[in-house]
Amino acid sequence: MLFILLSAASAGLFLITRRQARKVVYHPLDKRQPIDHNPADFGLDYQNVSVVTDDGLRLVGWFVPGTLNTPVLVLHGTPGGRKDGLVEAASLNQAGFPVLLGAFRAHDRSGGELISFGYHEQRDIAAWHRWLQTREGLDPERIGIFGESMGGGAGIIYTASHPEIRCLAAASAFALDPETIAAFIQYELNPPTWTIPLLRGLLQFWAEREAGFQSEALNTEQAVGEISPRPVLIIHGGNDTKIGPRSGERLFQAARPPKEFWFVPEAGHVDFEKHRPEAYHRTLVQFFTRHLLDS
Repeated sequence: MLFILLSAASAGLFLITRRQARKVVYHPLDKRQPIDHNPADFGLDYQNVSVVTDDGLRLVGWFVPGTLNTPVLVLHGTPGGRKDGLVEAASLNQAGFPVLLGAFRAHDRSGGELISFGYHEQRDIAAWHRWLQTREGLDPERIGIFGESMGGGAGIIYTASHPEIRCLAAASAFALDPETIAAFIQYELNPPTWTIPLLRGLLQFWAEREAGFQSEALNTEQAVGEISPRPVLIIHGGNDTKIGPRSGERLFQAARPPKEFWFVPEAGHVDFEKHRPEAYHRTLVQFFTRHLLDS
């Protein structure tokens, strides 16, 4: 009888964690956030643009022309979309930078339905990167990336393997280790603390199989150390309960010079403009000015 009960409990746990993992990675069009803001709401002229990835998905984006020829690619987090980068786009564009806000697969109005936390999204960044490289009037050798949350982690991995990217700023990016995964589980599910190690392993197992990726390929701490000698800016908040307050610190420690770290103790996950808007604006603009224009 005990064996039967344990088997039933194990089977139930497997089913529950598989269902929960699918909720995290499965993002059909009817479950996505509405596009209730666009660059015009920030006083910006813009163009609707799209690209097709090398695996056949159509992605949507906005391009905001600037007075300079050194563009910044803005990458959003999950489960958001291109509108999440409008504050940063406005700050950068006011300083003259052209900005491309490119949506990932399974987000916004882009094709696809599965999120892989930066794994298959490397194809998406590559498609947006190619678009910038072939855009008339832009310098293909002076392109920067700003990414937040998943976009920050995916941007780190992409930049590490693409030396054409001149510099990278990442806000609330994840270091995909047990501590970060545990924080995410606590944030999403709020289970009893003692269950988190077990849930972490099962949810990771199912998420990888549902979305077709390997967590080992998302080692942002290793990747960020491979970006040098190109500059990196890590931005993180002390009240980040979604991925934990130490994720940014670990990324900064793993990075090699030249590197910068801006820590906002009172900030949560990707809400820096809520707490220190002027300093946030200044930090981003100065970073990209130094490393896209002055280098």
